[in-house]
Amino acid sequence: MLRIYILILVLFFAGCSPLEIGNVFGIGTKAFREKGKIYTKTFEKDIFSCYTQTRKFLEHIGASFYRGSRKKNFMVMTHFNGIFLQCNESTEVAIFFKEIDKFKTNVEVSSLNYSLSEFVSAKLFKELEKKGQ
Repeated sequence: MLRIYILILVLFFAGCSPLEIGNVFGIGTKAFREKGKIYTKTFEKDIFSCYTQTRKFLEHIGASFYRGSRKKNFMVMTHFNGIFLQCNESTEVAIFFKEIDKFKTNVEVSSLNYSLSEFVSAKLFKELEKKGQ
């Protein structure tokens, strides 16, 4: 019990709010699914390839990996303000991956900024449609 109190104090003094700690561990993705605008597309690729290609592409266009997990099949990216002016640097886009079968993956793109969700999904889906990547 003492360890829990010490951990809470350390996190408090480190400047992490309980909400932020939840986000880091992937707890805070519920809003994307319930309130965000979701764009979905299925690709003839394995889930590992989709996840890897998505992260590389989004980082290439200027976004930053904020949190996520290949094991939990999601990522949250920020810093789209360099390519999309109707958002700020902390506006989040969540990408969820669901394996349908070995070489078929469903990709969902969601953001509470509906225009950003549409913009990112269009660019990402075009990239994921490319063969041989």
